[in-house]
Amino acid sequence: MHFIIMLASLGVLLVLGIPIAIALLISGVIGYALTIGAGPGITALAQISFSDINSFVIIAIPLYILMGQIMLKGEAGRDLFDFAQRVTCRLPGGLVIAAILASAIFAAISGSSTATAATIGSISIPEMLKRGYDRRMAAGAVAVAGSLGILIPPSISFILYSLVTGASVGKLFLAGILPGILLAFLFSLYTVGASLRGTPMASASDGHAALPQSSGPAEDIPPMTWGMIGSLLMIIVVLGSIYTGLATPTEAAAIGVAYALLLTAFVKRTFGWRKLGRSAQDAVMTSAMILMLIAGASVFGNTLSLLRVPQDVASWLDALNLAPWQFLIAINILYLILGMFMDASAAILVTVPILLPALEALNIDLIWFGVILVINMEIGAVTPPVGMNLFVVKSLHDDYSIADVLIGSLPYALMGLIGLALVIIFPQIALWLPSFMQ
Repeated sequence: MHFIIMLASLGVLLVLGIPIAIALLISGVIGYALTIGAGPGITALAQISFSDINSFVIIAIPLYILMGQIMLKGEAGRDLFDFAQRVTCRLPGGLVIAAILASAIFAAISGSSTATAATIGSISIPEMLKRGYDRRMAAGAVAVAGSLGILIPPSISFILYSLVTGASVGKLFLAGILPGILLAFLFSLYTVGASLRGTPMASASDGHAALPQSSGPAEDIPPMTWGMIGSLLMIIVVLGSIYTGLATPTEAAAIGVAYALLLTAFVKRTFGWRKLGRSAQDAVMTSAMILMLIAGASVFGNTLSLLRVPQDVASWLDALNLAPWQFLIAINILYLILGMFMDASAAILVTVPILLPALEALNIDLIWFGVILVINMEIGAVTPPVGMNLFVVKSLHDDYSIADVLIGSLPYALMGLIGLALVIIFPQIALWLPSFMQ
């Protein structure tokens, strides 16, 4: 009964527009108050919130966010898109593929879907429209490829998942690499096919030009610069320091911040004191939001544990005698639906503590499941009614409507579902690289 009251209070608070972090805090305290009394419930709120945030692993979150902000405001996105154009200039639909490739690389720097979509989209979409690319495909490719930000390491979603499950952050980072490359390849493969047979999403009555067969003439291809090389090296600096054993993921985040400052301020010379102030402000705001979410989810999750909800869920699933593949199908459907309403951080912090006993009982590899979960939430990033990447890309061009971005995203979201199915059917896509890590 107490659990039902908690869920009801959470639902009412969310319908009223209360931020999810605050809603989780309030409903969690309500559960504690009903179970052990109001006084102990308030005390538990403070103790649980502090103990769960007071973690060395969590320090990585604001550091990775600051690193991404410095690279964002230091115009690394332009360098990465220009580099991607050089790589894809000979391919059909080359600029769209360049946007996908740039999104995949920038995702490895920012760790954020919305930041990736906003940065690469603001640079690539005007260029694609100028060269006659289909406006819906341009928007859809950026919206979906931007979602790679929560899969390709360093990923804040994986850090939060590690916090909840105890799985190795380093192994989760490795596990996201090949699936991220697979998804980027599938998105590019669709683009090549679409360009060879003509624009599939715009009819003649729309008045859109056919999709160009390449990025453009050779003189339009940007020259190689030190900024491009430096931005690409960021991935090696951060991930290399982790996997060579020189640094933990948290220490690697600090190294990444220092490298980003050196690159943007002294090599590219695109970063100054004013941008540093804005980067720090934006990083603090984003970090505070995530830390509040962690605190709220911690209180909510501990209340569920107090009420033995995870254990009851595990017992219920055990009574159903589900095979692991049946459980996975049900969970994938659940996360695809959740992705329509919640971002990845909230979904991980709220649901994984409930599912963890069942995952362990069914001997489902937690690293593999983490990748599956994040891919589901990637697809959710372009799924209405929340679909944050849809709104981000829409805001980049005055002529876009949500319908335009959504229609352009659908084929790429389908490629995402195919990639998800491949990772489920062939777990080694996610587990091969972590297998080399002790």
